[in-house]
Amino acid sequence: MIIIKLSSKIKHITENQYKKIIQSLNFDELSCPKCNSKGLRAHASYSRYVDIFKRSHKVTIQRLRCPECGSTHAVLIEDMIPYSIASYDLIVDILAGIDFLESSHAAYLKDKYLNYPFDYDSFCKVNTRKNYLNFFMLLHMTFI
Repeated sequence: MIIIKLSSKIKHITENQYKKIIQSLNFDELSCPKCNSKGLRAHASYSRYVDIFKRSHKVTIQRLRCPECGSTHAVLIEDMIPYSIASYDLIVDILAGIDFLESSHAAYLKDKYLNYPFDYDSFCKVNTRKNYLNFFMLLHMTFI
């Protein structure tokens, strides 16, 4: 999993914003989370649902492949939690008592995240499923 941290946060990412970020990346500069080699290549993509205030929308997630070890990695944008439809901000709102989800979903998220530090990296690590995880900072991007 490769997570791109932006200089300015996007709270609710759209498909177009995600595509713009991916197009701005130089994959040759990204390191493989598994073997640390550079020179990752576009490999595939998949659709992922993102939950924003009870409405889900699809974002097509780019996958990259390492030419050295052959592992593949999804590229997520900060605020997207690996393997979760819920964003970081949504989870924090629920933990802070701002419930606007169905009670069973909110209860599940509270049980899962309440005992962890309230920071993005910790929430990502909870959901990595023992996969490798790298964070990269992307500077100088402006989004509308």
